[in-house]
Amino acid sequence: MVLDVIGGDYLDRNVRALANRGRIVQVGVMGGGSTSFALGALMMKRGALIGTVLRARPLEEKIAATLTFERRVLGGFSDGSLHNVIDSRFSLDDIAAAHDHMHANANTGKIIIDVQRS
Repeated sequence: MVLDVIGGDYLDRNVRALANRGRIVQVGVMGGGSTSFALGALMMKRGALIGTVLRARPLEEKIAATLTFERRVLGGFSDGSLHNVIDSRFSLDDIAAAHDHMHANANTGKIIIDVQRS
């Protein structure tokens, strides 16, 4: 499964990353709501593209979705079957460089900011 909040030109790379019979769930369009992509590549993988939004849903549906996510997904991080992809780490003093890295779209995965408390 690919969960995408960016959209736009990311759709092609999401289709390439998709496993056979996988699903792309599009929940945001921060990168643009319009794009073209190789529909045949999605079909060859027998994949599915699902578009949805959370913001416009009633509170009860948001709560149900959150609880379902917690029940079905979060345990995978504890048992090791799922993991976060960390691209890079920056100190809080280097926050501008971290922002530049993200703004340049140079990251694949999460950018971690190390905050030291005194």
